[in-house]
Amino acid sequence: MKFSTMSFLNPKITQFGIDLSASFGRKEIAKGLIEEGEIKNEEKLVETIKEAVKEVKGETIKTPYCAASLPETESFVEVIRMPAMEKKEMAEAIKWEIEAHIPLSQEEIYYDWQIIGREPDHFDVIVGALPKKTVDPYLDVLIKAGLKPMAFEIESIATARTLIKKGESGAFLVIDIGAKKTSLAIASNKSIFFTTSISFSNISFTAALADSLNISFEEAKKIKMEKGLDDLDPKSRIFQTARLHFAELIAKIKECLDYYTDRCSASRKEKIDKIMICGGGANLSGLALFLSRELEMPAEIGNPLANVELINSVIKIPEEELSSYATALGLALE
Repeated sequence: MKFSTMSFLNPKITQFGIDLSASFGRKEIAKGLIEEGEIKNEEKLVETIKEAVKEVKGETIKTPYCAASLPETESFVEVIRMPAMEKKEMAEAIKWEIEAHIPLSQEEIYYDWQIIGREPDHFDVIVGALPKKTVDPYLDVLIKAGLKPMAFEIESIATARTLIKKGESGAFLVIDIGAKKTSLAIASNKSIFFTTSISFSNISFTAALADSLNISFEEAKKIKMEKGLDDLDPKSRIFQTARLHFAELIAKIKECLDYYTDRCSASRKEKIDKIMICGGGANLSGLALFLSRELEMPAEIGNPLANVELINSVIKIPEEELSSYATALGLALE
């Protein structure tokens, strides 16, 4: 389940593979129910989740058990360099380091950590934390909606698990362009090194296009999907609007790349090979080529089925929507 537009996926997972045709669905969350990752109207959100479960396509969802992703806006992911030591000592030392790097006390957070780089004199450790005041309300809402949450995970971690093929070497920048925000993460097939989110979104670009062309939002949405960014005249208003609006995303991407170079890559010895794009915004034609040219590095639309062994060749999820289920599928693969 992914919060912003809710995505539900209840695949059948067997020793032979995954059947994606079982149960799936998406439902938009009304404005004001969740803002900046914080639940503002618990009662209406509970009703929205109940409705979404009932309206699911395919088979009726019978199990109450679920896993859910939580927003980056409230998460802390930090790479900490620690002196080489035994794992038991590391666990204790991490507690002290958390207070130095995360602006909340241990009593206020849920956290986990993983060693991602080893050198003779030091270890690089990734620490992920979420405030209890963020996690607990989501837990309460899901329980009140009749579900039994078995796990919570930071959104971008689940997404990276879906897109980065097992055994694939190197590091990747994963960009999830959603309706209301964009999440960015630097990850390999073994770990995530950095995650953040910005207000740039599918909707904000459409709104910017509508303002620039002095047309309605719906007209701008239609033009965006019909023309995309393919073969546009660099002098055209659409291209100029795209370049101006995407400047925020480009700047944040460069910031992420600089962070990785400064904090992670020395011990990991892995360069970022390419950018992987997913989410509803990934359907914008020409986006991968546009980002590749602006950043001078390879970019492609991520394949949500990269780590899926299908046992049913019939995928009922529309192809243009498949990228929007990347996070939900990542939760299922855990």
